[in-house]
Amino acid sequence: MFKNLVIVAALASASTAFAGNSQNAAIISDKEEIITVVVAENTWAVVATNSNKGLTKLREFHDMGDAGVQQIDYVVNCSNRKLSMADFRVLKGMATQNAKDSEREVADLSFYQPVIQHDINIVDNVCGGKLAMGKASSVN
Repeated sequence: MFKNLVIVAALASASTAFAGNSQNAAIISDKEEIITVVVAENTWAVVATNSNKGLTKLREFHDMGDAGVQQIDYVVNCSNRKLSMADFRVLKGMATQNAKDSEREVADLSFYQPVIQHDINIVDNVCGGKLAMGKASSVN
């Protein structure tokens, strides 16, 4: 288990998307401070600690074993409790590269009112002050 977490953490840091202006970027950049949140045994998340205009970025990881790790980026709008999926990818190894065309800005996103429990939990956790973990920095 610990070995898988170390591997995925390395994958995550190697796959952090870069945006020229992190204020407008829809995904977490390597320059942002993050909070690490363990969600379940094979699922965890990181949340950017700095909100911009009421928007908070969250990145979830889902360990799929030999198939790799799903990385899903969300942006949460706490003022109206809406959510948007900003990016999705499957990380299969240390050499996973980012595609420049996947760098989205917040203005490009479509927000929706969460209906399924997973999405409701994301909004509740991000906007409800349930993220009281220590700060960390994303390292690349």
